[in-house]
Amino acid sequence: MEQVCDPVFARVDQLLALLTKSKLLHILYLLNSKSSSMRFSDIKKSVDSSSTTITRRLKELEDNGLIIRTMHPTMPVTVSYELTEDAKFLAPTIQSMYDWIVERNVQFV
Repeated sequence: MEQVCDPVFARVDQLLALLTKSKLLHILYLLNSKSSSMRFSDIKKSVDSSSTTITRRLKELEDNGLIIRTMHPTMPVTVSYELTEDAKFLAPTIQSMYDWIVERNVQFV
């Protein structure tokens, strides 16, 4: 009897492909550690990357339902970002991978 691959693995693959994009995990980790919304400029300073990269990653996170983008009616307009509930549930998994690397001092070739 032939075994059929669980289709959920395809979505896990999609999640991993998203999470491995440059600076994306760092942004998620940062937003989770702040546990409040952050402005673009603060994210950019903390992640230390180009505006283009940060903009792309924030858009991808928003498009995939992992962050909420809020525009505030200030002069000039202020935009802030925060994790969605789905992203908050993902955070312990990301934290456990981070902790595993640190605790075991894992190095990859």
